[in-house]
Amino acid sequence: MGDGLVLNFTDRTFHEFFWDDLQINIDDPKFRYASGSKANRMRGFWQVADDSTVGKAIERLIAYIDTQVLLGNLQTEKFSNDLVRRAREVATRLTGKATSVPRASTGNPAQTPSSETRIPANGAGLSQQTLASLRGKFAALSPLLPHPRGYAFEGFLNDLFAATGLAPRRPFRLAGEQIDGSFQIGQDVYLVEAKWENQRTGQNDLLSFSGKVEGKAQWSRGLFISYCGFQEDGLEAFARGRSTRIICMDGFDLNCILSGNLKLEEVINAKMRRAGETNSAFVSVRDLFPSMVF
Repeated sequence: MGDGLVLNFTDRTFHEFFWDDLQINIDDPKFRYASGSKANRMRGFWQVADDSTVGKAIERLIAYIDTQVLLGNLQTEKFSNDLVRRAREVATRLTGKATSVPRASTGNPAQTPSSETRIPANGAGLSQQTLASLRGKFAALSPLLPHPRGYAFEGFLNDLFAATGLAPRRPFRLAGEQIDGSFQIGQDVYLVEAKWENQRTGQNDLLSFSGKVEGKAQWSRGLFISYCGFQEDGLEAFARGRSTRIICMDGFDLNCILSGNLKLEEVINAKMRRAGETNSAFVSVRDLFPSMVF
């Protein structure tokens, strides 16, 4: 924060970030502090809001920074690994979550990271030229208006699945329901739901997509990609009392794949394994690959 600014937010996007991600009106007079600039409203929010809410806001800001850095909209050198680590520690303390620190390998099998948490050896398995082309197509989506951006996002994902050899099929319609595409890993067929809206996806959309998948063959699975992520209470409500055949991916997950740090197929398999173990439809790549530095 400097000169009253916060990251690369405008007044509008600053308001939208807090409202869409946290259902908080950051322009509420109770958060007004000193000059009322974005930076001072942030300071006012820190002073007034409860610890858990401030911790969640810090977590969402870190995710926003990660994504903006990967897109080239924020300068990497301003966000050192140590700074981000300390911010995560603050968020963990404020939200009351248990801290899980991966142990370094010492040659003891009990301390060696599993294959699920290893650092992939060859990025996304794609050439740098292909990755650069995909990143360019992805970056071009951001300025589009919501409706055309949604269609363009579906087309981009089809290109990504094709580049990684997952035999995609473009969007199709069955008996009045729209499917945003499909792809295949081994013998498993995945239906795709894609959203790039200005707010996080809630329980109703998760239930709707889950119903589409459950209405297909037993071996069908689902991948729900929501660029802005998912509401925490929506994920909790969705998991309550039902098993899941869908997994979820957000914009940060996707950007980590496009940066060449992770393989798409490896991310999907790790998410499926964690869903099988915990019934959690969405687990961030940060938690799936804790030995990596993002």
